[in-house]
Amino acid sequence: MKNLWLLFFGALICSCQNSSLDHSEAKRQIVDTLEKETRYFCERHLDKWQAQWSQQSFVSKMYTGNIAFKEFIGWAAIKQNTLDHIQQFPAPIPIPPSKQDYTIEVFDRTAFVFYSYDGEKGTVRETRFMVKEGDKWKIARMQTIY
Repeated sequence: MKNLWLLFFGALICSCQNSSLDHSEAKRQIVDTLEKETRYFCERHLDKWQAQWSQQSFVSKMYTGNIAFKEFIGWAAIKQNTLDHIQQFPAPIPIPPSKQDYTIEVFDRTAFVFYSYDGEKGTVRETRFMVKEGDKWKIARMQTIY
């Protein structure tokens, strides 16, 4: 786990050198990726869903709340968790409203995204670490705190 955080912060530090660039297009693309990932998950379109994720070995996904903690490290674990969830709940689910209050910090080929919203049981805080692969922004870390 410590190595994973070191990797994230190392990538962040290396990419900070070009932070003076105009990032409005990058931010638009990042929001588009996040909204597609949510929509495709809700619609149960797994091929389209997984196309929004980096599939590198360093990717991770974490959920935590008052009494639960789940973390999946590596693309294989993330994909299997999603397949298991969809097998258990195969029916499409309603697509939640777009999260309009994103805070996005772009650092050349990486970015952090922060947002929160009111869930059924209180405020949900979300963090995403994004990486640019080719000309597309992909999710490399999903963190959800209930």
